[in-house]
Amino acid sequence: MFSSQTCLSHFCNIHTGNNRKDILLVFPGKFKAPDPQVPLSLLYLAASLREEGFTVRILDMRLNDYHHFEVGNPIFVGISCMSGLQIKYALEFARYTRMQAPSSPIVWGGIHPTLLPEQTASNDYVDIVVRGEGELIIKDLANALALNEPLDTVAGITYNLNGLIKNNPDGNIIDLDDEPIALPYDLLQMERYPSVKSGRFHIQTSRGCPHRCGFCYNSYFNKKKWRAKSAKRVLDEIEYILTKFPNVKIIDPIDDNVFVDKKRVENICQGILKRKIEIQWRANCRFDYLSTYDKDFLELLEKAGCVELDFGGESGSERLQQLICKDVTAEQMLESVKNLRRWTPSIEPYVSWMCGLPGETDEDLNQTFDLMDKMSEVNPKTQHYGIFVYTPFPSPVMEFLPAEYKSPQSLEQWGSIHVFHFDPPWHTKAQVEKLHTISAVTRCAFYPQSRIKERDAAFKIAYGIMKRMAKYRWKHRYFEFPIELKIADAVARKFKGFL
Repeated sequence: MFSSQTCLSHFCNIHTGNNRKDILLVFPGKFKAPDPQVPLSLLYLAASLREEGFTVRILDMRLNDYHHFEVGNPIFVGISCMSGLQIKYALEFARYTRMQAPSSPIVWGGIHPTLLPEQTASNDYVDIVVRGEGELIIKDLANALALNEPLDTVAGITYNLNGLIKNNPDGNIIDLDDEPIALPYDLLQMERYPSVKSGRFHIQTSRGCPHRCGFCYNSYFNKKKWRAKSAKRVLDEIEYILTKFPNVKIIDPIDDNVFVDKKRVENICQGILKRKIEIQWRANCRFDYLSTYDKDFLELLEKAGCVELDFGGESGSERLQQLICKDVTAEQMLESVKNLRRWTPSIEPYVSWMCGLPGETDEDLNQTFDLMDKMSEVNPKTQHYGIFVYTPFPSPVMEFLPAEYKSPQSLEQWGSIHVFHFDPPWHTKAQVEKLHTISAVTRCAFYPQSRIKERDAAFKIAYGIMKRMAKYRWKHRYFEFPIELKIADAVARKFKGFL
């Protein structure tokens, strides 16, 4: 670990003296991981840095083996990550950077470092943490490092100064309409991303969410606030993407909650129709929203190309819904899918669920099972992604977990957590085994057939057999002796679509 002040003097001699402007941004992940998505967050950072005159490179570890990558001598190396296995791969590259470019500071950002900045900054392979939205902060940080200015002039960072962790004041909030439409896609090998090749393109139209779901990062990261690009800005961006990537057929916003401002969505839909934009799209929504939408609004969505709405059902148990502060009822879920079938049958609802919460009983699980079946009866097009085992990540619910759970106390410990494959210590071993069986059953039984169309023939045959067996188990609520599912689960971990 370097001292902030002494290292800046060293960097001044290396970078400023040689007029170096190079910055490396890294998206961590397993090399050759299936179905990698375009790292949109790094494109926004790269655009911001380019505006300041810096030269930016992006390494996507999922596409390129970092062991053969030349780090060079950048002003800094920026790594963005979420909680879980991304941290494991981020640490791998941070160690590699220390060996390849010992004089370049390693800057961490993203959701996990923002939620636990001091713990993150205490790691030997972390020099500076960027908290929250990085576009404005990273420009100031890059200029400070390039010009050998003190770090205390940079808002929104946490860093280790001579063994003392310092937190500078928060950075400024971004006006999303000021974000560039023409992102630096040239920095990525866009043709290697499966979603792009298949015609599905991710964009971001808003950030944050005003709701209080206890398991979600938003309560801390965005402080229950929501901001959005204007309808005109979204429409201009879609048109730009369709011009630059003519094969795009589906626009897929990565927003946590597209529908906070119903009028904005209405204006976007009307704009799509007025501009005669030929596109399909999907979005995340909430059941308490959809249950109140009338026929005219839903028909507008359909006419404007909406083909899919994704929801978090979480649990059919009212008691557990209250525990996690979801603020959605079973009645709203049923009303929502019923209205879609009645008014806009071409829009398919996709729903994800969770299990393994503290205090969950078999009765709670049965209520979830029954609700899922009722939703499928009310609207046969309802697609269930599956029931996933709750994995504790930094969020309000973690403050109320039972004493049996010990929160990770280091980056290494956080990096060892496999999402959805967590063994909740507040349940018995037998119950944990059952939960994982339920998760495997639902992922096999309900995972949308359309999501495996890119797989090879052998996989499709094996999947078809497992799907029939899983549906039998689901119908009879039989979750004992899951021999075939243990095999399927081991295979499923290799495929992102099942994780």
